Amino acid sequence: MLLEVNSFVVGTKQVFKLDGVLDYSTVDTIDFFSKTKEFVTELEVDFSELDFIDSTGIGAILSILHSASSLKAKVSFVGMSDDTKTLFETIGVFEIKKSLLGEE
Repeated sequence: MLLEVNSFVVGTKQVFKLDGVLDYSTVDTIDFFSKTKEFVTELEVDFSELDFIDSTGIGAILSILHSASSLKAKVSFVGMSDDTKTLFETIGVFEIKKSLLGEE
C-alpha cells in the first residue's frame, strides 16, 4: 500500500492530507518540512483518508510536533478515526503535543 501526501497552503496554514498507509514502508517517502513555507504559523494534519498508521508513522507525526515547536507553529489534527485517536491517547501523542507546543 502506498501513501500520498497532498500539501497545500491556506493563508498561513500548511495542510497535509494523508491518504493511504503511514508505516515503515512509506514513512521514508515523505518529507513534510521540505514543503513547509517560511511564513507558515500553523500546521494541519488531515487523517481522514489515512487507512493505517504504525509506530514508525507515529514517529513521523512526533517529528512534525518537534519541528513545529522549533518554528513556534501550532499543530492541529483533523479527520482522525476513533482507532487513531485511541492509539494517540494510549501512546501519549496528545500529551507530547501539549508539552512541546504549550497547547491545551
